[in-house]
Formats: sequence, C-alpha cells, structure tokens
Amino acid sequence: MKKILFTVAVVLVALTGCKKEVSYNNITLDKYAVKLKAGDSQQLYVTSGDPNGVVWRSENEFVATVDKGKISGHRIGTTRVIANNAVVNVVVDGRYDLYDEPIEKVEWGMSKEEVSKIMGFPDKVEGNVISYDVESSVNSLKTYEFDSNNRLIATGITVARDKTAQLDDFLNERYLLITKGDVSELADRDYINGVDVASATMLVSRSGYDADYWIVTYKDIKSCTLVAGK
Repeated sequence: MKKILFTVAVVLVALTGCKKEVSYNNITLDKYAVKLKAGDSQQLYVTSGDPNGVVWRSENEFVATVDKGKISGHRIGTTRVIANNAVVNVVVDGRYDLYDEPIEKVEWGMSKEEVSKIMGFPDKVEGNVISYDVESSVNSLKTYEFDSNNRLIATGITVARDKTAQLDDFLNERYLLITKGDVSELADRDYINGVDVASATMLVSRSGYDADYWIVTYKDIKSCTLVAGK
C-alpha cells in the first residue's frame, strides 16, 4: 500500500512540474467607444498592461479596421474592436446624405402587396415592376422589381447627373467599389455591401438612365450574376 501511495505521489509531482504556466495580458484602453466619420481615423492607447502584447482585430472590417490601435473608418455602420480582453464599440457615420435609399424600408423577398403597403399605391405598374414618381432636385423615379414568384429582387432610384460627384461620395462611404478598369465619372460602376463577393448580400450599380439622370439599382446578390472582371 505504501508503495502504491508513493508511486501516485511521484506521478502527481511529475505532472505538476510539467504544467505550463499561461499568463494572459489583461489591458485597459483609454476609450470604450469611438465615433468617427468614414475616411477618418482615431488612435487607441493602452493605459494599463503590456502595449506590446496586444492582439488587435475588428469584427467587421467592411466598416472599420484596426492596426496597432489605430482605428480607420471605411464605411457607415458599426463594429467592435477587440484588443485582448478589452472591447471598444465603434460607430462610423457618413458625411453625405444625398437621398433615402429605396431599400431602407423593405426587404428582399417581399411581395408587391407588402411593398405597396409600406411605400404606398404605385404611380405605375409595368409587368413585374412598380414605380413611384419622386419630386426633388435629386431624384425623379423610384422602382421595385419582382421575380416570377412575386418576390422583391431589385430596387432602383434615379439620381440627377449634376449630382454625380456627390453620388460617388455617397456610394463610396456605404459600399465597396468592385468595378475594375474605367472608373471615370461617366462610366458605370458596381459596388457590394461586403469586403468581398462571398460575404456580400447586395449588388449596387450606377448606370446611365437618360441624358439627365443616373439610375442606382440595388439587387439581391443571390438573384444576379456578377460580370466577369468586376
């Protein structure tokens, strides 16, 4: 019996001696919330703990990224920056408020009846598209397109061409430009609402409508195929 007890004690000592000590670098930051504009940045500082032993990451890099404590705001939205045990809530606001996007009050998959209940009785119905006249210095028309199953797959809104510069700024602080090649002021452009196509749920396109207006279309990305090279 003594021999057995002695053997167990030796094993326990051996296991204890092999135990790896793990120390976690708990830190404190100078901010727990940050609010900034798209295109701006703010620096976070470690006020306690080892500043050299911090792992920084953003939960939503489409909205903002972080590098050694420097938060860069990219697009409108919210995210959290994680630094070891510390969490910082980040809000990115925009500078441009050109128009109310036609997708804001509706959801993909809604029926014509559901959209009409929210948006009101349409001014025109043409096949699977309903439209609303808009009287403003920016917009003239708003459209909603449905598939053969009467489910919403796209929306669109016209934007005056004399607002092209403002439109580009408006879209850039909300979406990621994916068009390659010609991105001049007069060229059509495609955007997505994610860091890549795989994570995006919407394709946003700016294309010519007539001599006076662009049309900006918002499409459920599951219902469309991105053009190769974009």
